Amino acid sequence: MNKRTAGIGGGILVLIAAILSVIFGQDFLAQLDPPADAGNVDVPPPINDNNPDWYDIYFTAPTCPPEEERIGGLDETIADDIRQAQLQVDVAAFDLDAEPIVNALIELEERGVTVRVVTDEDNGDLSSIRRLRRHGISVVEDKRRALMHDKFIVVDGRYIWTGSLNFTSNGVYCNNNNLVRIDSSRMAANYMAEMDEMYDERLFGPDSPQNTPNEKMTINGIEVENYFGPEREMSLNIARTVVSAQNEILFMAFSFTDDQIGEAMLGRADAGVTIRGVFEKTGSDTVFSYYPHLAASGMENVSVRTDGNPQIMHHKVFIIDRETVIFGSFNFSDSANRKNDENIVIVHDPTFASYFVEEFETVWAEASIEK
Repeated sequence: MNKRTAGIGGGILVLIAAILSVIFGQDFLAQLDPPADAGNVDVPPPINDNNPDWYDIYFTAPTCPPEEERIGGLDETIADDIRQAQLQVDVAAFDLDAEPIVNALIELEERGVTVRVVTDEDNGDLSSIRRLRRHGISVVEDKRRALMHDKFIVVDGRYIWTGSLNFTSNGVYCNNNNLVRIDSSRMAANYMAEMDEMYDERLFGPDSPQNTPNEKMTINGIEVENYFGPEREMSLNIARTVVSAQNEILFMAFSFTDDQIGEAMLGRADAGVTIRGVFEKTGSDTVFSYYPHLAASGMENVSVRTDGNPQIMHHKVFIIDRETVIFGSFNFSDSANRKNDENIVIVHDPTFASYFVEEFETVWAEASIEK
């Protein structure tokens, strides 16, 4: 379901500036739109970071049809978008088997567009990955026990696709997922820096340097944060946002076992903040999950459910006071916090948040139906 629309494009200067910003640690992007007064220290953001339609928000509508009936989904939307690339497409995918996306990447490689792919070692032998390699696309695996769990695509150093969605057929057609397309050269520089670490330097997990150039930025007047783990402690950044809640915390969690986030949320519950959450049913009844803790809390302001999707509810989302959204690849677990390659985006904007609230209410209503 497409919640927003934005234009597709890009330019050579934007990509070059983004790459130079990563290499030299300077904001070459801002120089694309220099201030009238050269002595003014408040350098304006890149020209495309003022685009009022800077994001598209998508949610899957999982019905899990037979393979031959899986058409018209988000995988085709992504494929159509990346086909517009002129220079380079970077893909960091824990899992990648969606045929429209694989076909689009092969077409780009044949057209002379640079294609870089990183995946987790556990999925490095998929037929889709072997097919990419047969067509000349170099695919890098993390070669370690922990996970390369990112799910992002960068197009021409300007457009980013990121969220909970694995780029797979099941991810699109069977599982509840979110994916956001963002038009921002500054944020794209962050993801390209992460890609360079993994693809060029073969640095994963705790070996990754903390070198994200733009962790905090403003896009068209909206405050946005962007973090990569484990070089940044994701649980700490999420917990800090959670404790800012004054009225309400909504969440959807494929996995939720992290104590730092869980105790921060319970602290706000003690202060009277309303908590509602949906857990993926699989694994929710383990002693490590926060589902039993919250379900048995006895607090009238705390209510949790297990999801109603017979497949997978794969969201990893917090919504704070209907004004701030945390989303990305990060499951709320200690392993994800300390070992896995992950990314999150935090957007402070009630309009942006409203689309995630709508998705939450849909998942919440489905979870209330007896299965």
